[in-house]
Amino acid sequence: MTALDIGLVPALYASFDDGTLRLHYQPDVDLRSGSVPGMRAYPRWAHPELGLLGPADFMPVAAAAGLVGQVHQWVLRMAVTEARTWHRMAAGTGVRPPRLWVRVDSAQLGRPDFFDEIERLVLGRSLPPGAIGLQFTENTLAFAPPGLPHLLGRLRALGVAVGVDSFGTWSASVATLDKLPLDLVRIDGRFLRATIRDLEGQAVFASMLQIAHRRRMVVVAEDVDTAALAAAVGRTECDRVCGPLFCPPVPVEDARMIALGRGRPDRWYKPWTDSWEGVGTRRPTGEPSNPSSSASSADPAGSGSSVYSGSSAGFGSSASSGNAANRAGPGSGHAGAAGRAGRRTPAGPPPAAPPRDPARACQDSQNGRPGSSGRGDRSRAATAG
Repeated sequence: MTALDIGLVPALYASFDDGTLRLHYQPDVDLRSGSVPGMRAYPRWAHPELGLLGPADFMPVAAAAGLVGQVHQWVLRMAVTEARTWHRMAAGTGVRPPRLWVRVDSAQLGRPDFFDEIERLVLGRSLPPGAIGLQFTENTLAFAPPGLPHLLGRLRALGVAVGVDSFGTWSASVATLDKLPLDLVRIDGRFLRATIRDLEGQAVFASMLQIAHRRRMVVVAEDVDTAALAAAVGRTECDRVCGPLFCPPVPVEDARMIALGRGRPDRWYKPWTDSWEGVGTRRPTGEPSNPSSSASSADPAGSGSSVYSGSSAGFGSSASSGNAANRAGPGSGHAGAAGRAGRRTPAGPPPAAPPRDPARACQDSQNGRPGSSGRGDRSRAATAG
């Protein structure tokens, strides 16, 4: 470490108390419905002189100071607390906040009291089943003790979803998807680009999707940063995407807007300049985008809020014509924000929406246009989503 890095140690110690260590949140977007079924927590350190630092910048400092475990525990506690805040703010509104995903490293997973700690956090904050998801990297799962499947099963029984993060960065072993009780798999952006660029790679990617879907896992494409990549992913059976094309990690205030179905700030997207008449319509006031996705559903937190597609919305709500609302599964979310705002829908049947291709659906989700109907959450655990 350099002298500058060593000088950061006292400030990092103080960051736990002075509020400079904080979480940002990045949405997972359903390409076909525009809903936000999940969000992921990212630690950030707002250094007064160096600006906003990511984990790659400050975790080496934490390692030198012996603070890695403390940072990881802080991230987990703050994420669970924030998820509880979302559910409290959404109480009585008909909006179901998205699931909040937190990465857990190998040191945390290997602790004897790991499950007890998760149980205390979840039960102590009275989180509903499926509100929190824990994700592990491939190498963490590969080198975990033999009792890992039993541990993951206990977590899911507790109502905590389980996923594998950055799939493809280590060995991309299909056995990871086949042998472990998982709810979600995130395809690493580099692996995604390497496989989807030619026909052979697309066949490999399609086979992975089929395996994951047969085991009722949700598949998320990570680091989608171009419209061309989003269009290519949209032509597959991938469930969700995340990346800077749709929304970067945002501060807690903006994340709460998304989680509560109130759109996202205008600075995160550019509205369309062309006119597309008749693409979708608003739902009646307070009506959920899918009747089966009410707060009393068997999967209480398996889907996120549908973000209202008004002037400040960041993603389009699931508002396609015909019986799209009946086709959409639990991942389509709710339109409760429109109901709270007191907006009205003109009488009469909604106008028919023109056919849509995956590329246009990707761009619509990015720019706040209404999206087309999406498939439901493929999770196999009713309580964990």
